[in-house]
Amino acid sequence: MAQSTREMPVRADGWRPTDLVLEAIIKRCITDAEHGASRDGVREYMAGAMILVTLAVVMVLAGMSAAAAILIPVALFGAGALYMVSKAKPVPVQRAKALAPMGGPGRLPAGYLVHPGAWQAGMAEHVAYMPESQLRAAADMSRSFPGSVDDLLIFTGTIAAQLPHPKQHHLTPGDVDHRTRDLVRVGLPVIRDFNQKYPPPPSAPAGKKGKKT
Repeated sequence: MAQSTREMPVRADGWRPTDLVLEAIIKRCITDAEHGASRDGVREYMAGAMILVTLAVVMVLAGMSAAAAILIPVALFGAGALYMVSKAKPVPVQRAKALAPMGGPGRLPAGYLVHPGAWQAGMAEHVAYMPESQLRAAADMSRSFPGSVDDLLIFTGTIAAQLPHPKQHHLTPGDVDHRTRDLVRVGLPVIRDFNQKYPPPPSAPAGKKGKKT
């Protein structure tokens, strides 16, 4: 059966990225997803109430008594509310889609492959079908990889495609460990060489602005 979620890989050194701004955005996306789920049904109730208010006004204008114009819409609203409650089902929080406003979990910097907040916001589902050896190798290379999570996953998958494929379909834990080490052994030197040739630009000192041209 297809696997829907994964446990977050943990690096041997325990490292995880720390970006207060990005983490605040991730938390806000999770909060918005939870708030959207709890808000389910409110619009329907409001729309029904507006229709019944309009009906009451029409009944008064048609010459019916005020009592009837109030009681009939109230009875209809109560019946409708009971029907909606009986048919309503709990709406799960769509955390897998929480980061959609940011382009999805795959657009986060590569280090967020090992960040708990990102895993709560859909990263687990995003990598659900990735082979375990590739996921663990990507986690080991995430700290120094210069691109996004998706870039890292593509990079790791490309290396895996060049290595000999395991003969057996079901790998033992020892097989996974061995393949993970092979992937990292090939990939890390490539990343280090790239970072040496193309180092990231230095960050501007706090409080200073770049020179205008």
